[in-house]
Amino acid sequence: MFDKLKTFLSEQKTLSPRLTELEFDEQVAVCAILLEVAEADRDFAPEEFKEIILQLRAYFGLTREQVEDLVTLTKQERERSSDLWPFTNAIARHYNPDKKQEVLAMVWQVIFADDRLDPYEDQLAGRLQSMLLVNHSVLMAAKAQARKIQQARADR
Repeated sequence: MFDKLKTFLSEQKTLSPRLTELEFDEQVAVCAILLEVAEADRDFAPEEFKEIILQLRAYFGLTREQVEDLVTLTKQERERSSDLWPFTNAIARHYNPDKKQEVLAMVWQVIFADDRLDPYEDQLAGRLQSMLLVNHSVLMAAKAQARKIQQARADR
């Protein structure tokens, strides 16, 4: 699966497509969003990275090695992109509102992983709501869902 994705992306590089024409694999798109959130406060905490690994493994059913490959590939694609738009656009165009809420719940879980809500993280979550073309209630439902999961983990 990753070999296919790597081949596709390397072919895209040789064709030098316009940024707006790129179609990102959903795994790369979700991973890019989660990495961006973890870096929003300029403090990429180890807990946030662990949460990203956990979320990607659970959501896509990947092994740890596959997630590490995905993170490496996503970092390369993020370097080629000037912003999050290509990644969020892929999700906005191909995900229904329920799946978008799942992505936003993952976003909030990454934000809450270090037990603090930085204003930059909160602002980015709000921007993601707009970029993913969902209303505010979806964002708040995702936040509540993430808080509930965080609380359940703390109670263990």
